[in-house]
Amino acid sequence: MPPLVGDLSFPEGPVVLDDGSVVFTEITAGRLRRWDGAALTTFAVTGGGPNGATLGVDGSVWVAQNGGMGADPNAQPPDMRRPAGIQRVRDGVVEMVLTEAAGLPLVSPNDLAFGPDHRLYFTDPNGASTGADTGPGRIFVLDTDSGETELLVELRRVYPNGIAFSPSGDLLYTESFSRRVMTLQKGVGGFVAEELCVLPERHFPDGFAVAADGTLAVAATRSGGVDLVSAGGELVDHLPIVDRGMVTNCAFAGNLLYVTESRFGGLYERQTGLTGLPLLRGR
Repeated sequence: MPPLVGDLSFPEGPVVLDDGSVVFTEITAGRLRRWDGAALTTFAVTGGGPNGATLGVDGSVWVAQNGGMGADPNAQPPDMRRPAGIQRVRDGVVEMVLTEAAGLPLVSPNDLAFGPDHRLYFTDPNGASTGADTGPGRIFVLDTDSGETELLVELRRVYPNGIAFSPSGDLLYTESFSRRVMTLQKGVGGFVAEELCVLPERHFPDGFAVAADGTLAVAATRSGGVDLVSAGGELVDHLPIVDRGMVTNCAFAGNLLYVTESRFGGLYERQTGLTGLPLLRGR
């Protein structure tokens, strides 16, 4: 299928604004772009490597800034270099909110989502997506009111990637290296990661979106498409997007799914027969 817009620089992190336009990141260009259905414009210049994005209750866009991972950060002009952290874009102003959490320096934040408790949850894979990782992946949470942070879980070297919440409020995340979709449940003594499903060979999960019935639309990178996973963990369908493409993330707008693809650099739309679950947006 043809893209809505092409020639993009590693697009990721689509999020639908209140006016129906789509903002997404361009990792290697260090910026956010906006597609309004007719024109492509620059929404904000973040520098570094903006990865996942989500929408705040005040209309601000929160960004997982990976610090230029995926490209040599030193190759960027000095004024474009940024540390890894969490950024907020509000009224055209880009603010670095934090570069460490729970006393730990952030390495490469990947994706983020507000939870039912209004706090902002995010993944920090702490390594390279090629598998040459340097440490365990982590999931953190930020109270955007108080600035307090917490380390929820430290994982083995599985590359925690996309993150979102189910209709019942369960935290879900993907593990790219293991091809698993996971849930994180609070247990005795801390949070416990449990497997929801394992995707097929080469269907390495990246970002994902959640439908109102609990179905997950998972960007399965090397499959060139999106896997639909039921709330119970069954792979129910695969939606082809780009032959030999590298699908990175997706977002619902009603029953329409916007999809980003990085190998050829495109933003796509696809009807799914599903209705998206409205995003939680903090307070």
